[in-house]
Amino acid sequence: MYKILKSSILLKPVIGIIFLLFGSTLISYAQLNATVFEDFTQTINNPYLINPAATDTSYLFKMRINAIDELGLIKYVNRFYVDMDKRIGTSRKNSYHFVGMQAMNSKIGQYISRSRLQFRYSWYTQLSRKATLSAGLSLGFINYAFLTTQGGTGGSDFGPDGMLGIHYIRENTTIGFAVQQIFASVLIPVSQSFKLNRLYNIDISQRFRIAPRIKLTAYGVAQFSGQTNANYSIGLMSDVFEYVQIGVNNFSLKKTSFNFGVQHIRFYGTELSIMTTYSIYNSVFPTPNSTLELFMALQL
Repeated sequence: MYKILKSSILLKPVIGIIFLLFGSTLISYAQLNATVFEDFTQTINNPYLINPAATDTSYLFKMRINAIDELGLIKYVNRFYVDMDKRIGTSRKNSYHFVGMQAMNSKIGQYISRSRLQFRYSWYTQLSRKATLSAGLSLGFINYAFLTTQGGTGGSDFGPDGMLGIHYIRENTTIGFAVQQIFASVLIPVSQSFKLNRLYNIDISQRFRIAPRIKLTAYGVAQFSGQTNANYSIGLMSDVFEYVQIGVNNFSLKKTSFNFGVQHIRFYGTELSIMTTYSIYNSVFPTPNSTLELFMALQL
């Protein structure tokens, strides 16, 4: 009896380590390959997430903040970014320069963290009375960190990161193309290496006026890489009486998001927009995993 009890006690840590390593492997495979486009749902409110080219000249300075928390079975997963953008006018009519910065962090479980920091430049010019072209470039670095666990030692590694893109803009239509992770960095935070494959994004939006005080925007994003199948998002966003936004979008039939927010709230010479997004993942778990996302933008 004593031998059985002793064997059971000795086996418990071993089994725990096996499950920890197995679980970490699953998380690494599923989450480390996730992209910014998959992490954050509100690219319609911040195209800079997928394309560094400018699309809007209505502000002098704009700051965007976004935070996501998991609500379902998966715990200790949250994502956050801050994006700042400054418009700089030129002597040429209807031509502008923008400089910006984007910092983000994704905490994946208790032991894995991914951080990005990029500095951005974009140029916006009018081609004709109805057509505009913009181009942009952002450069920085990405860091993967694995914290120390009971099953092994941690580590971190960082490498160069960047993105370039263009947007063709008409009054109600925007078409863009961008390349993310242009350096295809290989990071080795622990014994295993992770390659950040180049990603190719195509984004399209079309705005319609369906009533005197109601506008509807249909938009889509497609993302391709040489290693995985294409991911896509399609959605609708309505502007009601200028101040209210209501929308829905779907990601590759894996996630459905519902959006509600207010915009153009003016006070002390600034303009505030707030949007919340509730997303449901189509998972195999009995209780679907879900996230709550909060987006805020302040502009001058």
